[in-house]
Amino acid sequence: MNRRGFLKLAGALPVAGLLPELAWAAELKTKNKTEASEKVVSSSKRQKAVVLIKLAGGNDGLNTLVPQRDYKQYANYRSLAKIPEHKLKEFPLDNGMSVNPYMTSLRRWWEEGDLAWIQGVGYPHGVLSHFRSSDIWETATSAFEHSEIGWLAQVLPQYKEGLHGIILGEGLGPMAGKDCHTIAMQSPQVFLSQVDLVSDIQPITRGSSALKHVVNIQHQLHDAGQQLKEKMSNPQHLGGFATSVLGRKLESVAQMILNNVDTAVYKVEHSGYDTHANQINIHNNLLFELAAALNSFGETMKQHGRWDDVLVLTYSEFGRRVQENRGGGTDHGTASVQLVMGGRVSGGRVFGENPRLKDLDGDGNLYMTTDFRAVYGTLASRWFGVNNPWSEFGSVPFV
Repeated sequence: MNRRGFLKLAGALPVAGLLPELAWAAELKTKNKTEASEKVVSSSKRQKAVVLIKLAGGNDGLNTLVPQRDYKQYANYRSLAKIPEHKLKEFPLDNGMSVNPYMTSLRRWWEEGDLAWIQGVGYPHGVLSHFRSSDIWETATSAFEHSEIGWLAQVLPQYKEGLHGIILGEGLGPMAGKDCHTIAMQSPQVFLSQVDLVSDIQPITRGSSALKHVVNIQHQLHDAGQQLKEKMSNPQHLGGFATSVLGRKLESVAQMILNNVDTAVYKVEHSGYDTHANQINIHNNLLFELAAALNSFGETMKQHGRWDDVLVLTYSEFGRRVQENRGGGTDHGTASVQLVMGGRVSGGRVFGENPRLKDLDGDGNLYMTTDFRAVYGTLASRWFGVNNPWSEFGSVPFV
């Protein structure tokens, strides 16, 4: 089989990582299988995990954290797309902002100090193209740079060997790069149902470099699948999880964490945030789904003694315009907000400046006040404990 033929076959499987230089599969360590209901894994054997949730389409920060103190100014810009003022009493913050009332299921996490917000997040000269801005966010570059190396590929190889990340969805995004060992799948169930379709081929020392390359990839793919299959052979049933698409994805992430899959990052996507029309209903429903899924995930992690081992971070490729459009929605904008959640989060706090509604740029957008690379740098230094590639942007002490 030639290289193109093999890659075509491999592409039919739900695995998008496993780059040519991978040599980690055989090195993954096997841990004793222990039912979490019977025994909590000792802290020395537990893998910390970051759970990235991309709010795909461009999340509207102003309707996520609503400027209660500056409500009159906010309402001047929005007639159909505004949150009613009386609803802001349901989840107020102490900085003059209020959380969208459809996210009240997260209020207890805020009050317990396990939830924080970061405001005004973006980058200078914001780009309003979905694809280009996503590339910038996922490679930690500027608006004038291009890179094919994800920001996590600059961090995780310093942190650990073996499997670095698992993506529930398509594309490697922030984990793209030859040194970042990543598996992309539709779900653990689909992955495990197909992993045995890949037969093992032992690496060869003779033959063309292309043939050796193909054989090596198939060998690594087989070993990686068998390792994950062993970890997930007896997944726990997690009752009471949110039933949305995002809820099911986070349930799968929870199962892998509780089964001690040895990886550092999980990434999922929650789509639909490109709210050009009828925003108030669509966006409120999306935030309701997000909050319910996060609440279920947090409860599960806490019940199994793993809440201190996880950190959840949302991000989006950009925010929305301040002024609503004629369709009762908002167009592509710049700065937005990020949510951070976990047992080790410096919660009950809002980081960054409140949106300056009286001081917009020439296009009617909010000014960026927190560079997103400061968030990434904080994760690198404070969570993973490795060198911060973006130290010049400062840090945000949310963990």
